[in-house]
Amino acid sequence: MADGVLYCSGGMASGAVGRAWSSARLSLAEWFPAEGSPARWPSARWVALCWPFASGSFACGGGAALLHPAQTLPVDTVSVGAGVSGQFGSAGVQNAIDRGRSAAGRPLEDPATANTYAEGVLTEALLSPGASPWLAARVGLPENTEAGLTYTGRSLRLDGRYALEIGEQSTLSLGLGATGLLLTPERSPPRFGAAQQGPSNPQAEFEPSARGWGADLPVLVGYRLLEGFGDIWFGPRLGFEHLSGNLRLQRSDPASLRIDARGDRLWVALVAGFSLGIPPLWLRFELSTTYQRLSGSLKPAQPDTGLDFDALEASGWTFSPSGAIVGKF
Repeated sequence: MADGVLYCSGGMASGAVGRAWSSARLSLAEWFPAEGSPARWPSARWVALCWPFASGSFACGGGAALLHPAQTLPVDTVSVGAGVSGQFGSAGVQNAIDRGRSAAGRPLEDPATANTYAEGVLTEALLSPGASPWLAARVGLPENTEAGLTYTGRSLRLDGRYALEIGEQSTLSLGLGATGLLLTPERSPPRFGAAQQGPSNPQAEFEPSARGWGADLPVLVGYRLLEGFGDIWFGPRLGFEHLSGNLRLQRSDPASLRIDARGDRLWVALVAGFSLGIPPLWLRFELSTTYQRLSGSLKPAQPDTGLDFDALEASGWTFSPSGAIVGKF
């Protein structure tokens, strides 16, 4: 239903951040929470300090960067990192999502309006809005293996990987990750003053409350630079995600008809990154270009409601830059 490049827009938690990313006008302030100072923590207390930002000032973006080199950590070495991960694409798909938001305020009994609404809801839910926090911890294990846990606002990913030395300074990494997904938008009904009137057409919810799961397989080739003070890595990453949840037909009425939402996302990414630092701190940056294939549907929870939505089938590209400060101990 979307004929352009797919984009992560809107706002599960912070619409302002999502809109800034959607227009691709990035500034330093948009990489950090609206309230508080930039993330410059000198120790492992990063994680504890970052958790408040994860639920407030950042949108729950769909970017889920790796931000680790191909080489695994030495046995019993731990790394802890904090940063930001983003995802954005073309203005054409942003317009489609905006049209879906607009359709949420019009009668959904009209087939064209219903399909425009469904397209916007599913595309945004599957890709998610602009920027998100990136918090991660990893530990080195025996036999050139490593395990990690990563939080990105809407997802929690557990992964393991094995590294094979293919040269004096080069490594091949094979990984497998499992992800849990949770979308929890604000569902407070709109409030109107005594002299105000609500909209003539009750607005349908646009952001579903949903849960899901996913899996991904990254394959990285890495090179160690500057006698261990730098790394570069690149390679493909294949993944799949499934979401299911629901929305209210009338956002202002908690007892209104529910609309069930289900969607799947199959994606293939090309990842490239580099790391520079002096022990114990490293700066890491990563960029991924991803082909996305989306499918899904909306369906009223009760029959004979007069609502009918076409299934979503769409494909396109997203672009995801990420950066973090990582400490090794």
